[in-house]
Amino acid sequence: MQVLLSYLFLILVPLTSWSAISVKVNSIHDGDTLNATGISDAKKYKIRLLGVDTPEVDFFNHSQGEIAQKSRAALQALIPEGSVVQISDDSQTDKHGRVLGRILADGRDINKEMLRQGWGYLYFIFPFDKRLVSDYIKAAQEAYENSRGVFAKDFAFTEEPYQFRMKVQNLEGKNPVADFETKKIVAPESLQNIPVWKRVFFPNFEFALQNGYKKF
Repeated sequence: MQVLLSYLFLILVPLTSWSAISVKVNSIHDGDTLNATGISDAKKYKIRLLGVDTPEVDFFNHSQGEIAQKSRAALQALIPEGSVVQISDDSQTDKHGRVLGRILADGRDINKEMLRQGWGYLYFIFPFDKRLVSDYIKAAQEAYENSRGVFAKDFAFTEEPYQFRMKVQNLEGKNPVADFETKKIVAPESLQNIPVWKRVFFPNFEFALQNGYKKF
């Protein structure tokens, strides 16, 4: 298998003058991606929900099926097409020009709500905001412990989206995976040793060790 480092890790470019803006939702691609238009600037935005990874509806003509459709429907219910939402002021852009950020609607963090309802997996890549990760972990753990969404009995064998994407392209990653709470870090082939609701990712062991993590 080919090894791909950059596939798992989004290359982020901080927006130096970014501030919270309002956008109108045009369409929902899947549970973590949507298209919108800026209210004040009429600019088109493709937005990827920060901290959330949901089952794939269509990835190179491959789908995760019913659970992916349910995840998309959940996001559509929270922010219907035509609704106005806010992109948070801590957002960034990736190398594809997508906005990676938090969606706020009626005072509610939609990213966190998708995790709380169980329609996606925690997905943070170093560097990350520790307070935000900690907050999102609580939501993800609540979903896991209450068997919601992807953790429901009917979907017990759902493959994590990041693993699904690698398999579709016949790739394997080499990115270390860590337990955010215990600070233990493992090689990607030992990913299952880390509880799914508190996994965070690093580009290499050196970065992890420099930031207080220890090999498991």
